[in-house]
Amino acid sequence: MQIAAKTITRKHLTMVLLVVLALMAIATLAGVPLVSHDAMAALAAAGAMPMALTGEVGGDVKKMFEQLTETAKAAKQTVEEVKKAHSELDGRVAKIQEEMKAAGVDATTKAAFQEAVSKVEKCEKALEQVNAEVNELAKKAANLMGNTQQRKSIGQTAAACEQLKSYSGGNLVLANVDAPLVAKAAVTSASDSAGALILPHRVPGVVFGPELPVTVRDLFNSIAIASNSVEWVQEKLFTNNAGPQPGEGGNKPESGITFEAKNTPVKTLAHWLPASRQVLADVPQLAGFIDTRLRYGLLLKEDEQLLFGDGTGNNLLGLVPQATAFSTTGMPAAPVDGPAHTAIDYLRWAFLQVAKAGYPATFAALSLEDWAIIQMMKTTDGAYIFGTPTDGAAPRIWGKRVVESHAMDAGEFLAGSAFAATIYDREQVTVRIAEQHAGFFVQNMVAVLCEERLALTVERPQALVAGALDGS
Repeated sequence: MQIAAKTITRKHLTMVLLVVLALMAIATLAGVPLVSHDAMAALAAAGAMPMALTGEVGGDVKKMFEQLTETAKAAKQTVEEVKKAHSELDGRVAKIQEEMKAAGVDATTKAAFQEAVSKVEKCEKALEQVNAEVNELAKKAANLMGNTQQRKSIGQTAAACEQLKSYSGGNLVLANVDAPLVAKAAVTSASDSAGALILPHRVPGVVFGPELPVTVRDLFNSIAIASNSVEWVQEKLFTNNAGPQPGEGGNKPESGITFEAKNTPVKTLAHWLPASRQVLADVPQLAGFIDTRLRYGLLLKEDEQLLFGDGTGNNLLGLVPQATAFSTTGMPAAPVDGPAHTAIDYLRWAFLQVAKAGYPATFAALSLEDWAIIQMMKTTDGAYIFGTPTDGAAPRIWGKRVVESHAMDAGEFLAGSAFAATIYDREQVTVRIAEQHAGFFVQNMVAVLCEERLALTVERPQALVAGALDGS
């Protein structure tokens, strides 16, 4: 038991020594004993302390030393409690030793001894916690004092700028401030105040231009190919002599048909625009917008080429140049006292002309203006002929599909059959980006190219009828 008592006493003394050393370290870091804030300010005015410790620079240092003061008070109180508990323990240990010599230890003495040991253990735990807090605060105080002693004012930093010594004009950064500045000037929306923070509201995204329908391609069958030309055979002349056999053993009628081999080259439709690499990389939405607009522009030109390409150079040979001219031959005359023929009547006669060529009429291509005029036609009592303005049905006339084309001129039309022509796609619409153009590589520019390669063959010109809506 005597050995155990000496062990506890030695541990207690060790803990007390650690606390004393920690408090001495704090006092050394502070440079003065732990005193009030006013006393520190007075000492600072006399040059005995760094200004940062008085709280003039900021409240962090003041708060730190207030925490140190409170911790020191707690440490002092804990030390007093440990000393008292240790004195009690030493007295009881001595009494137990005497009783052990007399070979008698009563229950009361044992209980007192255990209570004293328990008090010492609680005090030791408190000392360990205080010691940890003191060490942590000491580290913070050392860092804070070191940063404070190294920090210079904005004026001192600017004055020490090396570039200032050789300054000869222009912009010069004298100092960078990494701490908040307190300004006494009024904060306003002026450009030299908070005005730079007031930005106009920007609508997200890009306001897109109109999306015009492009539908001429959809009227015909399209086939993918892997060559730069299309060889095909067209029926040139058909002589139909079909009839009854002239009696048994007689020669049956002979008909004639001739063909013409044709070769249609694949044509390239394309356009491009320059753009900076930075813009396309930094604004993905803009890249998508350019992609979409380039594709749309190309399809709009494709619509025009499919209808009116003259076949010269790299132009397609379009539908209208190869179509059969509209003829009013055989069309009943308008009643003398009745209404004159309208565009609706001439379209019906054009459909008949397609059908008489042996192909079912499936569409009519009109200008936007002409289709609007037709839809606005009314009966004598004011009723719309083509349904009501709220009708959402697809445009149709005489049961045929109506295609509104921006390439068609007002007053003109094209009627025909879907079997009249075929579109061959060598390369569908694609968008590519390259730097290999002029000085684009060193200029950080790129060429955004959109192109397609296709061929158009009109196998049955009789199945296409082009003319004027006034019958001329």
